[in-house]
Amino acid sequence: MKKIFITFLFILLTSCDYTPIYSTENSKFKLNQIEVDGNKKINKLILRKISRLQKTESNLIYDLDIISSEQINSISKDSKGNTTVLEMIISTNINVKKNNFIIKKYNFSENFTYKNNSNLFELKQYEKDIQNTMIEKIVENLILNLGTI
Repeated sequence: MKKIFITFLFILLTSCDYTPIYSTENSKFKLNQIEVDGNKKINKLILRKISRLQKTESNLIYDLDIISSEQINSISKDSKGNTTVLEMIISTNINVKKNNFIIKKYNFSENFTYKNNSNLFELKQYEKDIQNTMIEKIVENLILNLGTI
């Protein structure tokens, strides 16, 4: 039964002409110049994720101004005053330009609440993972919105 199911699944997936939503091959636009300001680490991650859009071929060329920020807030504390719950907020303001004129402004914000960890190394690794996930969501939203201009 498993072999039949796996064979059926393989045939179904190979014949359906699957293409990823965020594929750059069918991109309707190209990013030319990207200026960044704000949190350097966040900007570096965003640039890494959208750099592939600078290599596409399209007649529709946009420039971006990206201003990013990150906040980590203490949400809850225990009776001793130690933080037990944290919230990370990543905000980006993106101006889309064409021929040096701002044609669209986007404000993307993602937040995530998580428990504090006494092991600082594990906490920093977890925060890094959260940050990457939140930036991926912001970039996905940006790409979707740029595709509809």
